[in-house]
Amino acid sequence: MLKSFSHLLFGSLTILGTIGSANLAQGAQLLMIPDSLNDSILLFDSYDGALVDDNFIDGAGIFQTPLNAIQVNNEIWVSDQLADSIFRFNLTGKLLSTISGGLDNIRGMVFIGDRVYVTNAGTNNNAPGRGIITFDTNGNNLGFFATGSPYDVLFYNGELLISNVADENLERYSLDGVFLATFHDSDGVTGIDFPQQLATRGDSNVLAAGFSNPAGIYEYDSDGTQIGFYTSAEGVANRGIRGVYELGNGNILWTGGDGVVSTNLTVGTREFGSFTDIYTRQSLGCTNACVSARFIDPLQVPEPGSIFGLLTFGFLGASSFLKGKSYQK
Repeated sequence: MLKSFSHLLFGSLTILGTIGSANLAQGAQLLMIPDSLNDSILLFDSYDGALVDDNFIDGAGIFQTPLNAIQVNNEIWVSDQLADSIFRFNLTGKLLSTISGGLDNIRGMVFIGDRVYVTNAGTNNNAPGRGIITFDTNGNNLGFFATGSPYDVLFYNGELLISNVADENLERYSLDGVFLATFHDSDGVTGIDFPQQLATRGDSNVLAAGFSNPAGIYEYDSDGTQIGFYTSAEGVANRGIRGVYELGNGNILWTGGDGVVSTNLTVGTREFGSFTDIYTRQSLGCTNACVSARFIDPLQVPEPGSIFGLLTFGFLGASSFLKGKSYQK
C-alpha cells in the first residue's frame, strides 16, 4: 500500500514538475459549462475564457439535459432538467451518487453555507411545483418554498435573487424563503423576456441572460434599475442566450444554443474584434449544431501544496496537457 501511494504521489509530482510552467495547479478558478447536446461538462479559463477541457465530465449514458454544474465543497453537482435529478461527482469527474425523486424540471442551483438551493418548476415525481427545494451537502431534502417559475437563483447581498420566467421579473427572497420584494419588474416586451442565468459583476451589478426577444444581456444596479442592454451592437448576438459570467479580464462570457462566446462590452461591435467564438458551431466548423452550452459556474482548483490537490488536479493537468491544452492565462 505504501509503495503504491508513493508511486502515485511521485507520478503526480512528476507531472506537475514537467508541465509546471503551464500553471496547471495554482489554486486557480476554472469555469464549468454543461453541453446538453453532447452530455458533457466543459472547462474554461476564468480569466480569458479559453477552453481548458472539452470533456471534463463525460455524462454519456447519465445525463439527459444537464443545465447547471456547481461546486459543493469537494464535489460537483449537476442539475439535469429532463432527468429530474442531481448528479453528484467528485472533483475528478467520477459519479458518486444521484439525487432523484421529488424533483421535476429543475434548472439553476446555488450553494450557500451548508445548503444547496435548487430551482424546480414541475409536479411530476411528487415534486412540489414552482419554487426552491433545499438540500444539505449530503443530499438530504430540507424542504421547499414557493416562488414564481424560477430558472436561476443567485446569492446576492445576503439574499436570494431569482429569475422568474412566468412573470419575466427578478425577485428577492430571504435565505429562509420569505418573499422580500421585486428586484426588477419587466413587461417582457421592452424589458427582459425569459431571464435565465443571473451573475454578479465585479462592481456588484447584476447580469441576466435574456433568452427571448428582446434577447441580449441585461445589466442592473444594486437597486434593480436596468443600466445596460447588450445586443449585436455590442457584440452580443441573438443566439438564445442562456448563461452569463464576467471573466477576470472584464469581458463577458456567455452561452447560447450554439456554444460559448466572449464579448468585450467596452469595444463596441464584432467588426472591432469584441466578439470571439470560443467554442461554438462556427469555431468548430460544424455544418449543423454540434454544441449546446448552458449555465456558467466556477470550479476552484485545489492548492498544489495539498496531497489532495496534487493527486486530483495533477492527473487533470496531465490529461489537458496531452490534449494540447493549458490552464495558462
